[in-house]
Amino acid sequence: MAENDLQSNLQNYKLQLQQVEAALTTEPENEELQKLKTDLEEVIQLTCELIKTQLLEEQKLLKDTPDGDFEDTLSDATLSGKKHEWKSGDRCLALWSQDGQYYEANIESIDGDEVSVIFDSYRSAQVTTLEFIRELPHGQESNAKLKKQPLSKLREYQKKKKQKKLQRYKQLEEEREVEKNKWLAFSNKSSKKGIIRKSIFASPDNVNGRVGIGTCGVSGKGMTEFTSAEKWRKGV
Repeated sequence: MAENDLQSNLQNYKLQLQQVEAALTTEPENEELQKLKTDLEEVIQLTCELIKTQLLEEQKLLKDTPDGDFEDTLSDATLSGKKHEWKSGDRCLALWSQDGQYYEANIESIDGDEVSVIFDSYRSAQVTTLEFIRELPHGQESNAKLKKQPLSKLREYQKKKKQKKLQRYKQLEEEREVEKNKWLAFSNKSSKKGIIRKSIFASPDNVNGRVGIGTCGVSGKGMTEFTSAEKWRKGV
């Protein structure tokens, strides 16, 4: 899913949360609304994480930068990476693009700002730039903990982690639909008994509104349905 779609969905979810919270001020004991509030808070968090992941992936594709702690490592490397005159054969700390961390390596070759390094714990060359090279601390010795998993394992881990988020997202979508149906059934039952009770899922009062929780008194707009999970499955 495109970043713009994620941002748009995030704004919708936040608006829906505001509307549910407003409805809870008049019905604080309503279990359906409480469950809906919890689900919306979780889906907002998941959407934020997916947006962050997508931004980091785009940065890596465009700039060959890490998909880990991008901002922190970039600022540190910019400050310290070009203070040393490097040459082939030098020992250094180099940025490993899979997790955004620095590890011991040997400089294999230098061509302008491009540097080819071989990590001690992963015997394969990787091309980086001088700004992502640091000096070794004095007296630092090799650490067995610096050994890294093969790239294929890391990629598989990242893929599974993303799949879990998307599965949870779909589950929240389904649970929210169940809660909405419960509310509608309760509202219809109350109407038959002569109890005047306006559903939070009623049609909006103006032509620009959308069916949802908009009738709870916030902004005069209705609650937007969750985006179909089909789009998310295609992006996995």
